[in-house]
Amino acid sequence: MIRINLLASGPKSRKAKPQYDVRAQALLGVGLIVITLAGCWWYAASLDSEIEAQQEEKRNKETQIAQLKEQVKQVQDFEEKKKLLEEKNRIIDKLEQSRMGPVKVLDHVSQSIEPLNIWLTKLGMSSDTVELEGKALSNDDVVEFANNLRRTDYFTAISLQESKAALENKIDVYQFRLTFRLKG
Repeated sequence: MIRINLLASGPKSRKAKPQYDVRAQALLGVGLIVITLAGCWWYAASLDSEIEAQQEEKRNKETQIAQLKEQVKQVQDFEEKKKLLEEKNRIIDKLEQSRMGPVKVLDHVSQSIEPLNIWLTKLGMSSDTVELEGKALSNDDVVEFANNLRRTDYFTAISLQESKAALENKIDVYQFRLTFRLKG
């Protein structure tokens, strides 16, 4: 019997191709596809959760911005009210000072008149200068009135501008005019 070797076994021989199991390869391919799809699904889910976290952070920031805008508005309103109140206080202080000026002048003038026979007919004030006109029964009363004004610490530069005798309702009177300045 003759044997024929169909397999090449020499230097020109080819190696036989190994046989692969198609089922194993198909299973491996499906497994890779499933793993890839699971990986994509997991990556998409992580991106979705990151997007949701960023949107939540954005909503929180917008809420904070709205609260800060409200606080800024309140601060601006407060500053406007503060300016308004400061302006009102300044006006009140100015009025108080201007009110106290004439009140103190009248108080000191009335204290200087008390024991004398003098009555005032006109009192005018402009800034810190006061002009007085009045009548007295004697010229000595006019001089004593001017001296009483000098004794107060509230007036300076007291000057008797005019003193003249006049007849009023058959009574001799002295009409006088004084000017003086307020101290300070």
